[in-house]
Amino acid sequence: MNQPSISQRVKVILASLANLLVLSYIVYLTGYHFLFFVFFFIPVSLCGWYLGRPSVVCMAILSGMSWCFVDILSNHHYPSEVVRYWNSFICFIAFAIIGLLLQRLRQSLKEQVRARQELEKALGELRHTTEETRKLQGQLQVVCAWTKRINVEGKWIALDEFLTDKLHTKVSYGVSPEAMQEVLGVEAGAAEAVQT
Repeated sequence: MNQPSISQRVKVILASLANLLVLSYIVYLTGYHFLFFVFFFIPVSLCGWYLGRPSVVCMAILSGMSWCFVDILSNHHYPSEVVRYWNSFICFIAFAIIGLLLQRLRQSLKEQVRARQELEKALGELRHTTEETRKLQGQLQVVCAWTKRINVEGKWIALDEFLTDKLHTKVSYGVSPEAMQEVLGVEAGAAEAVQT
């Protein structure tokens, strides 16, 4: 669902204009007795599906003007000329609404496709991470008794590096209560030694 090329845009515009001209001619030939109003949605819908909002609005204006012009040429008499222009304005509003709705529908479909692609990518990354984690969980992890480093694939790495790089976890640092007591005990002992 990529943007159409310039040649595709030109083709859509030409097809919409040709459709509008043919419809206007058919309405002119049949007069106001047959209602072809619904077929005027075709050129606006083409612009709404393949082109952007400005094209929809322009085609809706052209369709409304065409409807009004053909209505004038068909000698349809109204109690007041205001009614003719009011009907043309209502036609323009209807054409614009349909075109803009189709344009928004197309945009929503593009967004859904993009979201689905991002979800598939995230799921692929999750599968890969899960496989790595399961592989690491299934292996016996050798930890150095003195440095507390872990042997991963022949390389000795720090525990926090193992957690962040291999298990993709976030690491923060703090002091355990036992270490705090040990530090405070050492400081208290040093203070007593200094006083004596």
